[in-house]
Amino acid sequence: MSVVEHRDTYESPDARSETRVASTRVAIGPGQIIAGALGLALAIIGAITAARGDIDSSLNVPVVRTAWFDQSAMVGLIELGVGLLLILGAMSYAARWLVVTVGVLMVAGGVIVGAAGPKLLDDLGTVNGTGWAMVGAGIVAVVAGCMGRVVRTRKSVKTNDSLR
Repeated sequence: MSVVEHRDTYESPDARSETRVASTRVAIGPGQIIAGALGLALAIIGAITAARGDIDSSLNVPVVRTAWFDQSAMVGLIELGVGLLLILGAMSYAARWLVVTVGVLMVAGGVIVGAAGPKLLDDLGTVNGTGWAMVGAGIVAVVAGCMGRVVRTRKSVKTNDSLR
């Protein structure tokens, strides 16, 4: 939100007039809200997964159940990082490129995990369903990053006329 105030004073030999114009501009993108909420959810799920998993030894063992999916601490740390990047991208309308980029990477990584065989899934410490959920979240991020914004501008004008 930005507030701008401008004053003009006009003087003539017999009168003085002062005009004050204040304009308020609020610009918000619905995609920013969606990307921020998605990023917050991913960051929370990732933090819970990383905390439940054992990050002192191998990051792919043990596999814990968080948010209806079996995941390792490694996947949780990746989700935490992705969530924080989405939150960062949601902070400014100009940074929507970051939201789209992260969303595309989520879709690509989700397809790889979703279509992976047992060996790769064991190495990552996850299941196919986690990958397909990441594809869905990535699509939401891409759509959110492509959304426009709503701009509302309000102006108020006040004039004070006084004689000398």
